[in-house]
Amino acid sequence: MNAILVGVTTKYDKYDITYSLNELEALAHVLDIDTKFKITQNLESPNNKTYIGSGKINEIIIAINAYDIDLIIFNDELTPSQLKNLEYALKKDVIDRSYLILKIFEMKAKTKQASLEIKLAKDIYLLPRLELIKGQESRIGGRLYNKGAGETQKELDRRHLISEIKKISNELINIKKMKTEQIKRRKKNEIPIVSLVGYTNSGKSTTMNTILKYSGRAEEVLAKDQLFATLDTKNFKIKIKNKEFILTDTIGFISKLPHGLINSFYQTLEEIKYSDLIIVVLDSSSEYIKMQYNVVMNVLNMLEASDIPTIFLLNKWDNTISESLDIIGKKTIKFSNKNQLNLDLLMTEILSEISQTSFNARLLIPYDKGKLVNILEENSIIYKKEFYDNGTYFEVEMPSKIYSLFKDYDLDDLVS
Repeated sequence: MNAILVGVTTKYDKYDITYSLNELEALAHVLDIDTKFKITQNLESPNNKTYIGSGKINEIIIAINAYDIDLIIFNDELTPSQLKNLEYALKKDVIDRSYLILKIFEMKAKTKQASLEIKLAKDIYLLPRLELIKGQESRIGGRLYNKGAGETQKELDRRHLISEIKKISNELINIKKMKTEQIKRRKKNEIPIVSLVGYTNSGKSTTMNTILKYSGRAEEVLAKDQLFATLDTKNFKIKIKNKEFILTDTIGFISKLPHGLINSFYQTLEEIKYSDLIIVVLDSSSEYIKMQYNVVMNVLNMLEASDIPTIFLLNKWDNTISESLDIIGKKTIKFSNKNQLNLDLLMTEILSEISQTSFNARLLIPYDKGKLVNILEENSIIYKKEFYDNGTYFEVEMPSKIYSLFKDYDLDDLVS
């Protein structure tokens, strides 16, 4: 299938249009769509009716005939009216970046949770566009319900879609409750969690494979030079020098995510905020590393995970550009999976960080601090518990990050 890519750049745009359209081309390639032509336009803001001006529409029509085009892909999410007007003017199938990403996610999702999240996001996207996507999507719901009096096919489709959205939302709530409990149990067992995060195709999965091999494990995750090669979170227990931790590879970040995906995307990534250490994998060979860094940090801020200890891994350093990212005041490692540059240093830093995640303490907590006792028992290993006249005595191994809640009741600290 041959396509034309269309993008608008404004003075308010945060993204380099060349990079953004190259990224859109890579996304299209995942679905075996070949890009034959790219068209851009500088505007104060996208045209409310057709996203681009009439002159560019005529330019696209000429390109359609010249390049035997099947599909036109726009770089931003189109409103239903823009989509309708463009298909009328161009007489070809038109989709936007959001729909393209949704189709990729739909194809790549393997786990039940990922599949449900993508289905939910896609249903939310389709709801106002039911009549317009029929050339690219089979109709939804018509065969599942009998028509009522006076009901049109559009009404049936809409009713079924709304019902499906509610059903999937409830199912996801239950799945996420179970995952939260799993994380709590893992934390209670005091196994530190190390999360790999980064822009899509930055080398996270390859880095996970490098660490797995270093630890002596034979498993591998899919590592492919392709945007969103995998969507599913992978967890492995790693043991190095008698120290254990859970290594997690998360979904890659990307700019201009579809609106409906943002909520499920962040909910999927919420596990990151339970990490004891975050490794941000950055592609130092990309001239757009600063933009990718900003996207990653914005996500971590939204997840309230920016205060977690972090190592910035400047990956692909063997092919780095002359001016890479300078992260002042941050722990940064120049790294290469290809030649294992600074692999020993990375592992030393990981083991050093996870060794600081817990310590032993003797606490005397007053009886009127029941909530604190609950927090302690849910998050710590209790070695001894005794009841005294003035409170409950504990000998525990506790996470460093909750110590501030108990500092006033630490007997050793009071003595010193």
